[in-house]
Amino acid sequence: MLGEKIKKLRKENKMTQTELSDSLNSRFGLKTDRVMISKWETGFQTPIVSTLSCLAQLFDVSLDYLNGNEMQEKQKTDNIEAAKVALFSGAGEVTDEMWQEVVEFAKFIEAREAKKNENK
Repeated sequence: MLGEKIKKLRKENKMTQTELSDSLNSRFGLKTDRVMISKWETGFQTPIVSTLSCLAQLFDVSLDYLNGNEMQEKQKTDNIEAAKVALFSGAGEVTDEMWQEVVEFAKFIEAREAKKNENK
C-alpha cells in the first residue's frame, strides 16, 4: 500500500524513479538511488520514518496519508479547488492544462528560490 502511494505520487508529479531519488538527495541530503525507489514502490523495502517525512514534504502530503489515511486526498482536492477559484475567479472552467501551467510556474519559482538560498 505505501509503495503504491509513493509510485502514484511520483507519477502524478511526472517524475522518474531517478528524478525522485535526485530530488530526495539534493533537497534533503538523503543517499537514495533509483534501485531504492524501486524497492519502496514494490514493497520489497520500506523507507525509514525520517525518509517518509521527506517524501511527505516533497509531495506535499501528510505522513498520515502515506500511512493509509485517505482523508488527505480529499483535503488536497479541496485545497486545489480553492486555489483555482482564487487564481481564476470569473474565468469560467479551469482546464487541466491551465492548472498544470500554474503548477509548473510554482515549481519554477520554488526551484529559483532554492537556488538563491544555495548561493547564500
